[in-house]
Amino acid sequence: MVNDTIATARVRVESGELDGVVDPGTGVRRFLGVPYAAAPVGPLRWKPPQPAEPWEGVRSAHAYGPSAMQGPPAEGSLYYGGEREFSEDCLNLNVFTGAEGDTGRPIVVWLHFGAYQFGSASNPFYEGSALAAAGLTVVSVNHRLGRFGFLAHPELSAESGYGGSGNYGLMDQIAALEWVQRNIAAFGGDPANVTLFGVSAGGNSVHNLRSSPLARGLFAKAIAQSAPGVAPALDGFGHPANASTLAAGEQAGSELLSLIGVDSIDELRSLPAESILEPQLPRTGGPWAFDLIPGAAISLHVFDSGYPVIDGHVLPATPLEAYADGSAIDVPFIAGNAGNEASGLPYLPTLAAYQDYVASEFGDDAAEVLRLYPADDDGSAQAASWQLVADQIFVWSNWTAARLQSAVGESPVWHYRFLRAPSIPDAAGVIEGSYAGAFHGADVPYIFGTLDSRDWGWTDEDRALSEQIQRSWVAFARTGDPTDGGAIEWPEFDPSRPTTRVWDVPSRVADVSDADRMAFWDRRNGATELLA
Repeated sequence: MVNDTIATARVRVESGELDGVVDPGTGVRRFLGVPYAAAPVGPLRWKPPQPAEPWEGVRSAHAYGPSAMQGPPAEGSLYYGGEREFSEDCLNLNVFTGAEGDTGRPIVVWLHFGAYQFGSASNPFYEGSALAAAGLTVVSVNHRLGRFGFLAHPELSAESGYGGSGNYGLMDQIAALEWVQRNIAAFGGDPANVTLFGVSAGGNSVHNLRSSPLARGLFAKAIAQSAPGVAPALDGFGHPANASTLAAGEQAGSELLSLIGVDSIDELRSLPAESILEPQLPRTGGPWAFDLIPGAAISLHVFDSGYPVIDGHVLPATPLEAYADGSAIDVPFIAGNAGNEASGLPYLPTLAAYQDYVASEFGDDAAEVLRLYPADDDGSAQAASWQLVADQIFVWSNWTAARLQSAVGESPVWHYRFLRAPSIPDAAGVIEGSYAGAFHGADVPYIFGTLDSRDWGWTDEDRALSEQIQRSWVAFARTGDPTDGGAIEWPEFDPSRPTTRVWDVPSRVADVSDADRMAFWDRRNGATELLA
């Protein structure tokens, strides 16, 4: 039933009529929890998304839809989004747009953070009203996560028709982009002017979708914020830094079925969601071995069957390969990182643990790692282990994407570093004794203009920085130029000279390349020749 005490607006999309909410002060219209595909349940578990079911009458779009099945971070974490309702019936999106009759608006499609394991489009950081008031139409997307979004298995590969499996969450994102193409004009948006952007796993999704032939023609510009994923494929368990090979994904899926105690995908489809979500395969060490350390701001597991795979269909190749050989979708591009990317990750607590980890993980390269990431006591070992994993997973990835686009692509690319540290009270949601600083994802509330969603003692300088970075992102979405016609100093990326925009107080252009560390990861990831 429509609430007569609030201003509402009607829009008709392909599945039926929606009733949204109008902000009386700005005229911004919000349409929340809009289905873009059918519920992926029962026989549709681990299937590509299917068309949304039409509805009769007017559907209320006043409240966010359910979040994907997940184990959310603890309340109080930096990364807790306030989610309360979780369901496999999660393929919904939200639209924030201008007043009725306002047409031709640039569109931004937002993909949320959460390591492909948690999070949702309803996080208050992503409330799109401020960007909509600035002239954009904002679409934020929920998609399948973890084992529901990325399970690979030989049976699934056999039934798929293309010989691969996994990546259902990426298919959901593509389905949402296709829905935007078909429906966004009804909200005043211009389907020819779509900017795809996201942070963390959402930024990794940007890299992956740029590498997917299925996403070609669905967006015109892209922004990857603190995004992992530009790295060689793993032959073992997947994690956010790398996609897995299909063989490794299928092996993990087979082990999961054995652990749960079923013999077939049909049996697995018949089980309650909770019985699939909860069991955890034994850990296998590797780059995530130190997430065994207690006290992390968020609990990141080796979620065995919960990350993208090189399936030959959605992802014919890794983003590293796609950027290097020119097969990536060539669009104007922004890529960058926060200053303290590992702030939400665990650390090695002692010097001895750090040295042992480096020796076991890096072998002949251990001495070089200790030179590049030095530590001489427990405190510095914590900081060094953080910086090591930040560079390995996040920083090198976007620096490399920018370098490869600059060298191979025709479209322009810009690089940034976000260094502003919010005044987080009492280190809320941060590992005890540590410093969040410009934490992983810290740029998001500045970009969305949602600082007041957290009571963190924001200053006039914070608000001015938020206005500045919003202006840049809005200009990029409108025209592909984040300088807003030269009003913001930000040269196109050139790795040979200072061109990185440092978002801070004050903001500036600087050299933040960390050349020696990046050269190590070039060699470690087999990318030196690609970048020559």
